[in-house]
Amino acid sequence: MGFLSLLELFDQTISFSNPHQKWISKILGFIISYLVLFKVFWKVKVPVLANFKLNNYKISILIYLIIASIGLELIYQPFFDINKLLDFYKNGYLSLESENYSINQKELLYQILTLIFITPLLEELFFRKFLISKLLKRNNEITSILISSFCFAVIHIETPVNLIPSFIFGLLSGVVFIKTGKILYSMFFHILMNIYYLIFLINASNYNDWIYNFNFNYIYWSLIILGSILTLLAMNKITTANKELS
Repeated sequence: MGFLSLLELFDQTISFSNPHQKWISKILGFIISYLVLFKVFWKVKVPVLANFKLNNYKISILIYLIIASIGLELIYQPFFDINKLLDFYKNGYLSLESENYSINQKELLYQILTLIFITPLLEELFFRKFLISKLLKRNNEITSILISSFCFAVIHIETPVNLIPSFIFGLLSGVVFIKTGKILYSMFFHILMNIYYLIFLINASNYNDWIYNFNFNYIYWSLIILGSILTLLAMNKITTANKELS
């Protein structure tokens, strides 16, 4: 678990009053932490550009990844609502506290840079391309995916409610990588999930007004079931489409 501690060490943001300095320090710390990991564990044999040639990629798989990511976002909802759900079923009503959803536009630009261009690249390279590939040498596919997903979830445990959603994504991204053999699919999947997060961040107030208006009724849970169906069908199609390609 030493590499997880290393990530936490380098991912600490130095205290700056200037938001630009704050985000630059955070981004640099994040990049440095993974470069150190690549140096220590990957022996600098980080995939070269030749590994990312856009040949033999199928549009159908990209479409199925979009469907799976939408379904996954719906599946996530109860995990993020766990405290509200417990209060609702305990008290019999939904109590919503007023929250401030204002976004600093300057910080949003750094978040876009980090979540769309940096995080998916480095995290998928390490947790899928490197870690799963290494684990497969001594373990079966299921064990390798489970271990990789657990490690991925641990570094995303900013709050306990984020642990299970991160673990689920790790499982699916691991399956995508193993079944397709192409890390770019996993990166695309990761980018999609982060894009949805940014969309929510920008429209949090409107989204919460919409979702909590259902008051955890049958429509709310129907959306979760729909998300599960979409994700399962899309993941099944991804493996099928790849078999047809091979």
